[in-house]
Amino acid sequence: MTHIFVLEDNFLLQRRLIEIVSEFEICTRISYSSSILECKKQLLEGDVDVLLADLKLPDGSGRECIKLFSKINPNSISIVMSALSDGNSIIGALEDGAIGYLHKDDNSLQITDAIKMALNGQSPMSPSIAYTVISRIQTLGSFQMKKTNNISSHGILTPRELEVLNMIAKGLSYSETATSLDISEKTVPVHIRNIYKKLQATNRSEAVFEARAAGIIV
Repeated sequence: MTHIFVLEDNFLLQRRLIEIVSEFEICTRISYSSSILECKKQLLEGDVDVLLADLKLPDGSGRECIKLFSKINPNSISIVMSALSDGNSIIGALEDGAIGYLHKDDNSLQITDAIKMALNGQSPMSPSIAYTVISRIQTLGSFQMKKTNNISSHGILTPRELEVLNMIAKGLSYSETATSLDISEKTVPVHIRNIYKKLQATNRSEAVFEARAAGIIV
């Protein structure tokens, strides 16, 4: 039994999707709504297998339902069907648990094919959506590499700074760090400022994270 839920507020598109899905051989039950609240109610009943969700609804974002579905069912199948094609909407929906994303203007991938792909462990995406995802990943990768290179160009930490960094990474206070390293407590903040500058960090957590990312500490 495959229960498919359609979350769509455009009446004509909703009718069209219901018509297409109802003829799908593996679909034994179909439900639909234009309401986030109603969708959540159906999902909480625990018998929905596939969620086809628009993102921009009158009473909220379809991402709320995708996130809920993913939470209550780790093996949930959510496919976005939206006119939104910006990176934040796409990545946000995928992070919330969607495994597919179709642009409403894309006719290259039929909805039944997309459902079959999803049920077979694949991620159906419109070409334009896939391009946006890849571009975002490449941009993020380039940014991280550039940041790591910038950290290196700002100078390697001195042996003392490295000792101080390891102390704060363990959660020691300035006083405890000074005692442990047998240095003046007044010099600890000086070392800390130098560490922050070289690691391009603004606080202890960022400094430790960047140092580990750059392989300076483990």
